Amino acid sequence: MRASLPTMKRAFRQLPRDSIGGVKGGFTLIEVITVISILIILAGILIPSILSVQNRAKRAQTEALFGRIVNALTLYYQDHGGYPDFTGNSSNGDVIVDLNNSEHWRAFTEILALSRPDGSAFENPENEPLINKFNLKRKRYFDLQLKELASPGGTPELVDGFGNPNIVVVIDADLDLRIREDNLPRSVGRDLRQPIVVYTRNTARSNFPEIASWDSY
Repeated sequence: MRASLPTMKRAFRQLPRDSIGGVKGGFTLIEVITVISILIILAGILIPSILSVQNRAKRAQTEALFGRIVNALTLYYQDHGGYPDFTGNSSNGDVIVDLNNSEHWRAFTEILALSRPDGSAFENPENEPLINKFNLKRKRYFDLQLKELASPGGTPELVDGFGNPNIVVVIDADLDLRIREDNLPRSVGRDLRQPIVVYTRNTARSNFPEIASWDSY
């Protein structure tokens, strides 16, 4: 018995597209290439924007750290009428403290943060020679945050927002309210009328941005 025309039409509509004229479902090669091209363009636009936001956040974190260092030394000076001895190098009336130097960093943390270089607090700070000599008030001037410490070589050291441990503090030890040009990066090219400055420096083995406290003023 031959099928009626309406029955044949229903059966035809129920056939998958693959069986009709050889047409297959899915994307064509041109459509796939177009989608990939759009994604590449979007990535090229979005990735630099994301990196820029991250870099701005790291720079802000670094500038906040520098501000805390300057504030700690300023408060110490107001309480003691002078700056502590971090065993830094004296040059033309300024003292250069390299916080990547283990001795300088130890003196800085003990005197200003009442803690060890790894951030752990002293149980009896009155028994520590540097604290007894330079911080008789036993006042914590610098709040050392563990998230700002890194131990690439096994020894805890302070790092900026980019992970750079090469942090330098220059203090106007002769109190003439001037940091000499010789004690600053060459790019500055002049004396700075500030009592304390902080900056990071790059090395041949690193690729960190160089950030300075005076750029924030």
